[in-house]
Amino acid sequence: MSLNGIAASAISALKTNSAALGVVANNVSNLNTEGYARRIVNQQTLVAGGQLMGVSIASVQRVASQFLTQEMLSAGGGASQYDTMAELFSQLNGLLGGPGDNQSLATGLTNLSAAFATASQAPTSSASRTGVMNALTNLADSFSSVSSTITSLRTQIDQQVANSIGGTNTLIKQIFDLNTQIRTASAAGDTASGLLDQRDVALESLSQVMGIRATTNGDGSVNVSTTDGVNLVSNTYAKLAYNAGAQNGSYGSITIQDVNPQTGQLIGGPSALDPHLSGGALKGLIDMRDHVLSDLGQTLGNLAQQTALAFNDQANANAAYPPPTTLTGRNTGLLAADGLNFTGSTTIAVTSATGQLVSRIDVDFTAGTLSVNGGASAAIGSDIGSFAAALNTALGGNGSASFANGKLNISATGSNGILIQDDAGAPSARGGEGFSQFFGLNDIFQSQMPSILSTGLSGTDASGLAAGGVISLSLKGPDGDIARSASITTTAGQTIGDVVTALNTALGGAATVTLNADGSISTSNSALYSDYSLNVTTDSTQRGATGMSFSQLFGLGVNAQTLQASGFSLTSAVSANPARVGFAAPAITPSSVVGSTIVSAGDNAGAIALQNAITRSQSFNAAGGIAGQAASLSDYAATFYQNLATQSNTVTANQVTQDDRRAEAQSRLTSHSGVNLDEELMALSSYQQSYAAGARLLTVVDQLFQTLLDI
Repeated sequence: MSLNGIAASAISALKTNSAALGVVANNVSNLNTEGYARRIVNQQTLVAGGQLMGVSIASVQRVASQFLTQEMLSAGGGASQYDTMAELFSQLNGLLGGPGDNQSLATGLTNLSAAFATASQAPTSSASRTGVMNALTNLADSFSSVSSTITSLRTQIDQQVANSIGGTNTLIKQIFDLNTQIRTASAAGDTASGLLDQRDVALESLSQVMGIRATTNGDGSVNVSTTDGVNLVSNTYAKLAYNAGAQNGSYGSITIQDVNPQTGQLIGGPSALDPHLSGGALKGLIDMRDHVLSDLGQTLGNLAQQTALAFNDQANANAAYPPPTTLTGRNTGLLAADGLNFTGSTTIAVTSATGQLVSRIDVDFTAGTLSVNGGASAAIGSDIGSFAAALNTALGGNGSASFANGKLNISATGSNGILIQDDAGAPSARGGEGFSQFFGLNDIFQSQMPSILSTGLSGTDASGLAAGGVISLSLKGPDGDIARSASITTTAGQTIGDVVTALNTALGGAATVTLNADGSISTSNSALYSDYSLNVTTDSTQRGATGMSFSQLFGLGVNAQTLQASGFSLTSAVSANPARVGFAAPAITPSSVVGSTIVSAGDNAGAIALQNAITRSQSFNAAGGIAGQAASLSDYAATFYQNLATQSNTVTANQVTQDDRRAEAQSRLTSHSGVNLDEELMALSSYQQSYAAGARLLTVVDQLFQTLLDI
């Protein structure tokens, strides 16, 4: 080899090792840079005309593993999902407390039981009444507070979902733009572009939002999709959209649509993203909003409904002392023209302020008659309005009765009071509820939804709905997809049966609405949609002047159960007068005549019965993932908190598992792709020595040239 050849080889060594030292310098300087993958230098023999001419850099390679990267993305999505859920559970547990906390439902029931026990020992004591009133108020406030907490947290989560959409769209577009730049760099021979690191950071950030799958193409770009294949980035990119807010407690879906990158225009129609979410913060947020909190709300509503039914039923069977002068019932949603549809018998008595019988009106609903003080029978008519008119006539100068806007009102004259007692052998019933209970004349609790959903209406009863009202429903799946949307518009002259038929026609067999014999409505889904829920998204109907919509009257849709706890409170009559809570039992017998004592001050039978209502077995329907069961109010309250604790513990366990998986994936990826200072120092030393050797060769060549020149 000539001296020129030796010089050329030495110069190639200087250039190659200088460049290699630059790669090492970049590795060391990016030791703590997020997403940076180390680069290694691949050298090759420099050949010219078949002769060795030194060394050159074949490539600078970015050290990456598609498998480890995908595992990191997958693990990051799972960890982010459960981190999000665990944080929300921590917030929820802090707000709701536990069974032993002073403001919990279980504690409220325990305190109420103790208050009734004290009242049974001293039923005339004002302190006893105050204690019961405080306990009732605290229990009602607990229901309302827990319901409000769940609703507020769902609203908060929904807003988080909405807020995340803009950032997610930015990440998707960023990955698409980086793909374009990487293709250009790759075509120019740059396989270690820093753009790759930026894209990996963006991919990891996107995986924190939703579960994704990334596949590398030959040109250096990546295709990104959800784990089940819905496109996010390819030759197009996706755009997400979401309208925040609930429609009657039902939330919409996040939609996804491809964008034409050349025009920026959307391609095709939007589709729901929710069913395709398999991880990430979005999945955690939606699972908490639509499953965990929705189920808790339904379970709470189930407990609230049964609590109202149990206490109201007993309160309507009890007697207050002194008897109240006026009984104003709840809004039943019924119209005066609705059929009476009661069977059995009841007695409506006017009493003196000290509990003596002034007048008794015995009503035989089965026979359709009433009699005053054992006198001749008089017809009561076949509808609610005619009954109220007959009762008003029967009361005469002792009182009055009226029915308007869905409410029955019975009043006594002067200081006299009203007392109601069902017949022991053939008690009155409409839709399975007694006369006083059905009309809510002595109710203790109330909420936004009527606790009694057995309306006693039949298919032939007039709907009472004005023309033009709209009822819209959606059948929503557990993963957020809407299988069916249905809407009907009411027309004049429809019966209840007509409305039910219209709903079933609109649902097209996906779900079925059934009017039961007791006047309640039940729904069932087809086998294809067995785990879907029927939601009422809009209901602008109103039954007569009652202000009650069709879906509210019948408790239609899953959110109706949740609303049983919303606004749970004492009735205005009880709030205004603690003496309205009956601690006594009415004592009307067939032989009771004017002047007979039918309620006494020292009677504690009603207080004992109200206390027993807490531990008496109730029939709970399936709600919120908890199976239907017979349980006491106390036991079901414990189940509510136990269910919350179980779900919280499950999420915490999953969080630990997924966080460990992410840590392991991160460790393996770092070990493979990360910068190792020891390795870099070894490479630095090697390249430095090679550079020095190349420089030494040039020195020798220079000396030889000088020698030749001196000859």
